[in-house]
Amino acid sequence: MDFSVLSDRNVKSLLTSFGKSEISSMTNTLEAAFSSYSVDNESKYQPHRQAVARPNGQITLFMPATLSNGVSVKIVGVPPPKSSGSPLRGVLVLCDEQGKCIGIVNSEEFTAFRTALASVLLYRYRTRTEHIVMFGAGKQALWHLRLALVLRGSDVQTVTIVNRSAKRAQQLIDRLHQMDEEGDFEAAAHIKFTIIDSESSSTPSAFQDSTRSAIEQADVIFCTTPSKKPVFPAEWLISEKGRRKTRYISAIGSYKLDMQEIDPDLLRAITTTDLGSYSPGLDSNHHGGVILVDSREACALEAGEIVDANLSTDKMFELGELVNLQKMGDQKIKNELDEWLASGLVVYKGVGLGIMDLALGKLLLDLARERDIGSRLDEF
Repeated sequence: MDFSVLSDRNVKSLLTSFGKSEISSMTNTLEAAFSSYSVDNESKYQPHRQAVARPNGQITLFMPATLSNGVSVKIVGVPPPKSSGSPLRGVLVLCDEQGKCIGIVNSEEFTAFRTALASVLLYRYRTRTEHIVMFGAGKQALWHLRLALVLRGSDVQTVTIVNRSAKRAQQLIDRLHQMDEEGDFEAAAHIKFTIIDSESSSTPSAFQDSTRSAIEQADVIFCTTPSKKPVFPAEWLISEKGRRKTRYISAIGSYKLDMQEIDPDLLRAITTTDLGSYSPGLDSNHHGGVILVDSREACALEAGEIVDANLSTDKMFELGELVNLQKMGDQKIKNELDEWLASGLVVYKGVGLGIMDLALGKLLLDLARERDIGSRLDEF
């Protein structure tokens, strides 16, 4: 196999061109990776990510992963605090099972895509997705919306973007329309976009009122910000008005113990009371549901809201376990699971796993070779 290099432009070109068939192939690959992690004992072969902090605040993350058919390491640079607005830079190095390097992928756009794809695994089951609320306006927000609209665009009526800056939110909307044109799609043409920004709101209370109204109307809530505190209070969904709807909520922006996007009080309420959530495999008399996670161990170490809520391991259910239950569970459990995923209260918290980069990175290299995208060397 030759050695391939995919630049940021190459990666963007590939990902923007993906339609339902390519995304389906990617989701199948990601499901298999999660299943191998949770069910086939691959978790014990995955080293923990390592972080190195320099005196100036520069942080470098190293995310290794292994599978029976390959090895990878992703290196991500987190700019110092003074470099406000600087994007995360990174590279993914991929090897075969014998350690021979088969490719290098610029991971800036790829990381946002693979993280959004994990959220989409669950989002695609939703019966109702008319109203989407997005917290954040960066690359993660872009790819969450892009994938949601390619897969379910005809069912979406409104998208509300909650962000500090209206300018950046508008740039996100413009980029979505541009991607439709580049990919020959019309997914966003009929959708009403609304921006709620804290900078131009007349008062903090006006911003809160507008955000609450959007949350109460929402069918789907995507949280993609490195927030230090919850982006909305639990009360908005626990109240009588908030309970009138069940929702799909995905939170992937917070990845350190000092970060939170979901209110820990909401997580506690979901796992101890009847809010329309579900606990797979437990009898119907059991009160409280589970929070879906990519990894119990990783979330217990890195997700601030999970730690603050003091969730026990039996209150977290891994995506890989879910995938396995969908395939191997008895019919009664499958039916209950399908109903919950389609119309129950589903909350997903992900911090990202190296195994996601390895599985999807190899597939991306294959697709690039098929389409003659990127640079190649006969030997390396």
